[in-house]
Amino acid sequence: MLEDPPFDLLCPGRRPAGLAPVLLPYLPTGEPDWDGFAHLLGRTVDAGLTPFVSGAPGAGDRLDASTRAEVVATVGAALGGRTFVAGVRAEDGPDGGFDPARLAGTVAAVSRHGGVPALVPSPTLAQLDPDEAVGLLAWMGEWCDRLLAVDVPAERWAGGRAWGIDAFGALLDQPACIGLIDGSWSRQLEWDRIRRRDDLRPDFRLYSANALGVDQIMFGADHALDLAAAVPDAISDRDEAWAREDPGVIERHDALQALAAMVFRVPVDDAVHALARVLYLRGWLDHDGVHPSLPRRPESDDDLLLPALDRLGLL
Repeated sequence: MLEDPPFDLLCPGRRPAGLAPVLLPYLPTGEPDWDGFAHLLGRTVDAGLTPFVSGAPGAGDRLDASTRAEVVATVGAALGGRTFVAGVRAEDGPDGGFDPARLAGTVAAVSRHGGVPALVPSPTLAQLDPDEAVGLLAWMGEWCDRLLAVDVPAERWAGGRAWGIDAFGALLDQPACIGLIDGSWSRQLEWDRIRRRDDLRPDFRLYSANALGVDQIMFGADHALDLAAAVPDAISDRDEAWAREDPGVIERHDALQALAAMVFRVPVDDAVHALARVLYLRGWLDHDGVHPSLPRRPESDDDLLLPALDRLGLL
C-alpha cells in the first residue's frame, strides 16, 4: 500500500511547463557537431519546450568548462533573449579547493545570455553538507535573479546529491531558487515534495526527470525528462492532451513509457547514445555520435527502439 496515496494531487487540465535537454552530438573526429546541435535546439523550440543544456548526466558531467561556455553563448545568440536553462557546476580551483569565483563567473555568464542557471551535481558540491549547499544556492542568487537546483542520486551522477525533504523545504525559502529538477526517480518522494510545495510556495516548480514515471505531470509536477532530448514533439503533444483533458493521454503516456524503458534500461550510462540513436532513426541527425567518453549500445538495439517509435507515430 502506498504510504500516502497521490489521488488528491491529480490535476486534469493543468498545462505543465517542460524543460527539454538538448543533446550536444559529436562528430567521428571527436569534436562537437555544432550544426547538429543547432538543429536539435530548433526542434526543441519548435515543440514549445524550454531548452536545457549542459545539465543532464552524460552532458553536464562530461563537458569541459570551455565547451559549456560555448554551448551557452551559442544558445543565447540563437534564442535572442528567450529563456533557456543551463547547468552550472561547483568545481575545485588550482589549489584543489572549491573555487567560488569560477562558479560566480559561470552563473553571471548564463544569466547575461538570457539563461537560468541550474546547479548540477559535482564532486565538489557533494562535499558540502545540506546547510552549506543551501547557502551556496543563496549566494548564487547574488549573481542572477533566478536559478534552479538539481537532484540526482550518486549512483547515476558522479557527486550526485539528493536534497532530502528538509533540505527541499529550505530551498523553498530561497527567493532566487524558482524550482528543483527532481532526478530521484522516486514517485513517492516527488509526491511528498509536491505537497510541501503546494502548502508553502505554490509558484515553485518541481520538474520531474523520472524516466520510470513519465506521467508525473498528472500529479502536479512539471517535467525535465531526458527523453525529451529525442522526442520533444511527442512530449509536447502529451502535455497538450493533458491540458485538453483528452482521455487519449493515457495511451500517449504508455507509449512514451515504453520508449523510456528501452532507452533508460540498465546500465543507464549508455542511455545518451540510445537517445542519439533515436535521433538518427528519426532523421534528425545524420549520425549517432556522442561524447567520446560515453559508452555506446549495439545497433541491434534498433529492434527495440523502432517498435516504440512506431507506437508513438514518429516513423
